[in-house]
Amino acid sequence: MKKILLSLALAFGLFSTVQAQDMLPCYTDQKNKELFDNLSPQEQIQFKLDRQSYEAEIQEYISNHPELLASSNSRGTITYTIPVVFHILHVGGPENISDEQVLNALNHMNEDFQKLNSNWANVNPAFLDIVADVEIEFKLAKLDKNGNCTNGITRTLTPVSDGGNGQQRVAAVKAAHGDWPGDMYINIFVFKTMDVAGAAGYTYTPNTWIGSDMGNGIHLIHNYVGSIGTAGSQGAHTLTHEVGHWLNLSHPWGSSNEPGAQSNCEMDDGVSDTPNTIGWQTCNLSGTSCGSLDNVENFMEYSYCSKMFTNGQKARMHAALGSSVGGRNHIHKASNLTATGVNLPEVLCEADFDADYKVVCQGQPVTYTDRSHSGVISRQWTFEGGNPATSTDESPSVTYDAPGIYEVKLTVSDGSNSKTETKTSFIQVLNDGITLPFIEGFEAATTLANTEWRVENKGGNAKFEVVTDVAHTGNNAVGLKNFGQPKGNIDAIVSAPIDLSTIQDEVTLSFRYAYRKRSASNSEKLIVYLSSTCGETWAQRKTLTGNLLGTDVASSTWKPASKDDWVTVHMTNVTSSFWVDNFLMKFEFESDGGNNIYLDDINIYSGSSDEEPLNTIENELIQSFSVYPNPTNNVANVSFSVQNSQKANVSLVNMMGQNILMNVIQASKGENVVMLNTENVEAGVYFVKVNIGGIQQTKRLIIK
Repeated sequence: MKKILLSLALAFGLFSTVQAQDMLPCYTDQKNKELFDNLSPQEQIQFKLDRQSYEAEIQEYISNHPELLASSNSRGTITYTIPVVFHILHVGGPENISDEQVLNALNHMNEDFQKLNSNWANVNPAFLDIVADVEIEFKLAKLDKNGNCTNGITRTLTPVSDGGNGQQRVAAVKAAHGDWPGDMYINIFVFKTMDVAGAAGYTYTPNTWIGSDMGNGIHLIHNYVGSIGTAGSQGAHTLTHEVGHWLNLSHPWGSSNEPGAQSNCEMDDGVSDTPNTIGWQTCNLSGTSCGSLDNVENFMEYSYCSKMFTNGQKARMHAALGSSVGGRNHIHKASNLTATGVNLPEVLCEADFDADYKVVCQGQPVTYTDRSHSGVISRQWTFEGGNPATSTDESPSVTYDAPGIYEVKLTVSDGSNSKTETKTSFIQVLNDGITLPFIEGFEAATTLANTEWRVENKGGNAKFEVVTDVAHTGNNAVGLKNFGQPKGNIDAIVSAPIDLSTIQDEVTLSFRYAYRKRSASNSEKLIVYLSSTCGETWAQRKTLTGNLLGTDVASSTWKPASKDDWVTVHMTNVTSSFWVDNFLMKFEFESDGGNNIYLDDINIYSGSSDEEPLNTIENELIQSFSVYPNPTNNVANVSFSVQNSQKANVSLVNMMGQNILMNVIQASKGENVVMLNTENVEAGVYFVKVNIGGIQQTKRLIIK
């Protein structure tokens, strides 16, 4: 390693320490180790031999190209052009980042690899002479492997965006958009949440075990892509860092998983001019962790004040692009640049569009996004039933004044050619709000289509549907055949608008569910969301997860056999902010590979008693009474069981015996859960009381 003397730092007075933001780290070292650990003992031996051979090849290339290590502050010329494709995997949220954010990330990467970043000249003067122009250019592909046009950005609606693993992400893109070989493109997968907690992204260093498969790419969460949109400053150089790994760079502290460990001083990153270091997570410009001045501002550090690659790193990356390992020597060949179309002129390829909402209430604005490419200079929109009915804007806003299902058409032109895309049944405008009481037992339905409910099934597999002979009341319920579904699936049913604008004092939402785990370790979620904005925003108002949802286990596909299998939930936290004429509710289930779930008797009624559709029978003793969480902040769940349906008074009482909250609900046979909204209650010790026909039980509750 090149020794950078501390005296240089002293000469320039660089003893400032700038704290890095609370940023997520790279997970490349762990993923490479995971790959190795999953090999058989014999394969591990071969893997090590392959790595030794590859490293010898890299060092021979560097020895034969000493000019790459020459100090120079002048810019070079583009030596390598590499095609890139961004695969956006999303669940309909902000992780479906804009084209502008993608282009912003690509621009940052090109600046960093071509010494065009505005701050490279501000590096610690001790390293100024070895700041490298890596001479690599990244361009979005314009052709897929079959020669069809593309803008280098694919979009896939899939639940694996939220916690799926790398193999699932690759499979989802392949299923939707075909194969994008790893020796033709750098595949960059962008998604909502990482399968590895606390990581921003990862890739694989070149190896023969992944080779040129599409999985030979880069995986990043969306808010680490570029520096605009959902990302901030933390995303400006994240792609640069990961592509550095993709081109066979290690972290400056070597292959250790733990930056900051003193033992890292004994590890080498295979680069001649990067000093040995323990690794930094702060921007300490005068750090000398291993005896010489650290190159804290290197793009491969964790300091988040990165500005540079060194000439030695440039040489190592060029060596990687000269090797057949991982297909790196093919991706920049002239024949591949022709096959991927990166140097083709901008020409109109495809008309396409999207909208921020596809199901809306009357008068709710819909904003459209033109996703056509490339070279569009004019556009003509036609909105059936919309106001306005036509537009030439790039991103028009349209409202709809009557219920129905409407078509949208877009024609784009590059001045010489035109393309048209028509999407029938693209926008659904909902009916006026249903008046109270809302009583839903699904008895009149054979399917949820054309009912007061719509189904969300982003995974495209099992979904909520009407089922017979498993109901709590009558014959029908809705069920989700979750048994056998992969983990991470999210399914939901959403109500039509309901008019709560006539509510004067209180409103109660009650429903029943029946559920079993598949194994004791399952932790699945049933979440109730409420909206006062016709679905533009949602508030999470009830969450049953893990053992709170249920503890019983059924190892084969299950359905309820009796009323005792059902739990009745009473929600009294439908507060006045939701008393609008287009109130919506959503029941969402998140799978963890467990068993089936069923819903029945979803009711909303004004007040607390007489309009409740459930029958009232004689009083029975209160059983299985509990309050959780305890202590609590915002919501306390009161759980109890009764043997027959009857009214129950659930109250929160202070130490002076005064009623702070009181709810009268129609308790149902079996388990009941009542939510007490405590977010506006002062901290202290209280008592929760359940009173049924004069019989009362009390639990102590602490509110924080």
